[in-house]
Amino acid sequence: MLNQLTTAVQQQLAASPGSPKYLCMRDAVIDLIASGHWPEGTRLPTEQAMAEVLPVSLGTIQKALKVLVDSGDLHRKRRMGTFVAGGDHRRAIGTPSFSFVRPDGSLVKMVFIKVLKQEISQRTGPWSNLLGKCDAGYVHWVRQDGIDGAFYCHTEVYLRADWAPHLSQLPTAALEHQSLIPLLQEQGLVPHWLAENRVSPVTLPAAAVKVIWPQSPPVKPQGLRLETRYLTPDGQAFAWQVMHIPANDYQLSTTVRSH
Repeated sequence: MLNQLTTAVQQQLAASPGSPKYLCMRDAVIDLIASGHWPEGTRLPTEQAMAEVLPVSLGTIQKALKVLVDSGDLHRKRRMGTFVAGGDHRRAIGTPSFSFVRPDGSLVKMVFIKVLKQEISQRTGPWSNLLGKCDAGYVHWVRQDGIDGAFYCHTEVYLRADWAPHLSQLPTAALEHQSLIPLLQEQGLVPHWLAENRVSPVTLPAAAVKVIWPQSPPVKPQGLRLETRYLTPDGQAFAWQVMHIPANDYQLSTTVRSH
């Protein structure tokens, strides 16, 4: 059990070296639970036992476990220890323009969205061609999306900085576990929208490979490129998103909806 946890923590730390270590520890535990490695009722090792083998401090371990207890993923029994709680530990996917489907036909739930980079970019590319020239630049996010505890995806998002400048000032913690449309709706920016999805098979780029496989990537990293163009009802583009998805046994269901 400690070996599983050590490997999971190391992978999280390697994938997100700029993230607080307690969040990496938390995500490692959630991944083990959501993937079925630690079923309901599993008793976790003691904090002291974890501290002896994990590449994080005792204080980091205690903080991560407290967050998981507070979220209901773990529960503590007095003088007995910390256990995996019941219920669905996979976070509901918040991307209404597409969804993943498990091999058994049920809809996937997203485990976590982790923001790896947040910046105002002056670079141009497909996003600037779509969104138009913007002297203020573009709000740019790079994410690691953990899908159903089964695999990671690499996602990039661009918005015009003059359209939503305050979004670039949000703390990273506020952006975790929140996909684009629900975030913009919370900010009151897009009460109605349309989405265009374009899917193509690709050899995954190096930047995506590092995020999808923090350790031991395959020799030929094949997968899908999912480009989503978000539009207002009158056809004006307000966001551009590209997700690189590794080859897997899940299905991708693309939709075009207006909410």
